This record gives sequence, structure tokens and C-alpha cells, in this order.
Amino acid sequence: MKLSIICPIYNNAPSISELVEEIIQETQKCSAQWELILVDDRSTDSSWSKINEVSNKHPEIKGIRLSRNFGQQVAVSAGLRHSSGDILIVMDGDLQNPPEAISQMVKEIQNGVDIVYTTSTVRNHWKDEVTSKVFWFIMNSVLKVQIIPNQLMMKAFSRKFINLYNSYEERIRIVAGITHDIGMDYKILQVNNRKRKAGKGNYGFFRRFHLMLDVVITMTNKPLNYLINISLFAVLTSVVLGVYTLTKYFLYPDVPPGYTTLLIFMSFFGSLTMLVLGIIGRYLSNIYSEVRQRPLFIVQNTLNFQDGQIHG
Repeated sequence: MKLSIICPIYNNAPSISELVEEIIQETQKCSAQWELILVDDRSTDSSWSKINEVSNKHPEIKGIRLSRNFGQQVAVSAGLRHSSGDILIVMDGDLQNPPEAISQMVKEIQNGVDIVYTTSTVRNHWKDEVTSKVFWFIMNSVLKVQIIPNQLMMKAFSRKFINLYNSYEERIRIVAGITHDIGMDYKILQVNNRKRKAGKGNYGFFRRFHLMLDVVITMTNKPLNYLINISLFAVLTSVVLGVYTLTKYFLYPDVPPGYTTLLIFMSFFGSLTMLVLGIIGRYLSNIYSEVRQRPLFIVQNTLNFQDGQIHG
């Protein structure tokens, strides 16, 4: 059995050495050959130098440096596409995902499941907790997408599952969306997500919001259905308001014009129009990204790979 561990790295230089040490300790419990693939998503700090340093000490540690910042989801896919293990584990490179869960995740895959999800309600700070709760409420309760709630990036896969994952060619890639679409037998493992030791998170409010939009758009058409229903309600409301206004005009000609009502409805329908156009525009933007058929990623440098430069 060979174990592959993939970690996307973006400005995680302070934590790379500790991350590698903890992962090596955990792989020794699994009695397996192993490789650790560190995917540098074009960090602006010294992360690539740190990856060079640790890969020189351990031939099992491989490095991939992307030509530009493609985003965490694509960086994960780059590592998975060039892994060789029978069991694969993905985890964040900032030590928030607990490496001590690796051995338990490997056991679950050996017991016959194809994917192990890790979940945690603990986040780095209260802002992350609030945005996380809002996201999962929208996904599970409003849009009725039965995706595993509170899941972390940390997951374990069988080789059969990853072969299916790698067959997905879409450019707007969401790991949670693709794994949900594949299905297969799974296990949920509750872990204690750690607080960040160094640096700051790469996901601010707006980046999280846009990630949520991509997840929703790639997994369900319900936002469009909701917009159609809201638009229908708006049209019916306009008809009722028109009939009411005409009736008052003919029966009570001295009634002053309803400026307040007019302003409220103008504001409402103007905002509704902008919302509808924005969501439709996002769908069209994603479609445009797909039809261009550009490479999913481009690799500039590799370490400890035998096949040299890799293209996505």
C-alpha cells in the first residue's frame, strides 16, 4: 500500500517545517510507503524555498509550483492528478487540519469506504464560524443540497474514487461539489480543527461569498428557479398594484399620488433586477470559462518528480 498526502500551500512558509514533521510522524503509524505532495499556489512569501529545503531532506516529499495563483481548489486538483498512492489524503497546509487524524482515515479507507469526510464546528475565529453557519444553512436548508455539513478540506480517498475525480474536466472546480457529485460509500469522521498558529487566513468575507456562489452554481439550478418564482411574484404584485391604483383613480380622483409607495416599489424592483442580472451573469461567466477549454493549471517547477514539468 502506498499513501499520498496532498497539501495546497499559499503563504504558509512559517508552518511548512512543522507540518512536514507531524505528517512524517503520522505516516509511520500506517506501515505504508508514502509521498507528500506540497503544491505551491504561487505564494508571495518564502514557501517555495521551504518546500525546496524539506524536499532535499526527504525524497518522499515532492513539490509542485504553479505558474500563477490558481486558487486552493485547483491546487488540490493538481496534487491529486499527479499522485501515485492507493490511498490519498488532502489537507490544508496551515496545520489547522489535524495530522493526527491521518491514521484513522487510512483505516476507514482500508475498511472499504471510498471517501472519508472530516467535519468540525471549530473555526479559526468567530467571523469564520458565522460565515460557515450561514453557508451551510443556505446549502442544506434553503437550497436543499444534501452535502455533508461542516466538512473540512481534509479528506481521504480510495484510488478508485480519485480516478473518477480526475476524469472531471470542469474549470470551475469545487472539491466538495465534485466529491458530492461522485457519491460512493463514505464515512464521516469528527475531528478537532486547530486554531491558526501563524499568519492569517486567505479567505476574507468576499472571497468566501464568491466561493459560496461557485459551490451553489456548480451543484444546483435552484437559484434560477427561485429567481423565476420571485419574478413571477413581482409581476403578479405589479398587476394587483396597477388594478388598485386605477380603481382609486376612477373612484377617488382627489386622492394624492402615492409617492412613498412609488419609491418603495421602484427601489424593490430595481434591486431585484440587479440581483437577477448578477446571478444570471455569474452563470454565463462560468459557462464562458468552461467553453474556452484553457488548461486547468500550469506547473512551472517540480521537485522529486521523475517526469519533469507537468501541465494540467
